[in-house]
Amino acid sequence: MKSRECRVEILLAEDSRVDVQVLQRCLRAVPFPYHLTVVSDGEAALAFLQRHAPYTVAPTPGLILLDVHLSKKSGWDVLRWVRAQAALSHIPVVMLTGAFAPFYQEQRDKLRPTLCLPKPPTVEEYRALVQVCQELVSQHPLSPALVGPL
Repeated sequence: MKSRECRVEILLAEDSRVDVQVLQRCLRAVPFPYHLTVVSDGEAALAFLQRHAPYTVAPTPGLILLDVHLSKKSGWDVLRWVRAQAALSHIPVVMLTGAFAPFYQEQRDKLRPTLCLPKPPTVEEYRALVQVCQELVSQHPLSPALVGPL
């Protein structure tokens, strides 16, 4: 029987199609196998994480990238839910936004995202974001629950 390599599941909750497309292109450079699931609002992110339809067989992500300003539920709402789940609370979460307001400091202190970063304005800075993602994945050993088969 052939051994099956695993891939990292990355959940991207982002409502900007342009940001999604640029990130998808930049992610092609990572040296590890991955699968990117993109959702465009906070409720869809929660549905994915809770394995509600249409995500009933979704793997647990090894990395979550959350836009702060999502419709239906904010990125902070999604992060709050993730941190309250013992089985998910260890997943690295990167919060992304155009600019971090002073109010966000309280949210960061309370919810402790792995990183809070401004959305990259250039492709070069998206490549740097992808490098950060690669480092986070390498620092957080993945259990079989955090990966899916190729």
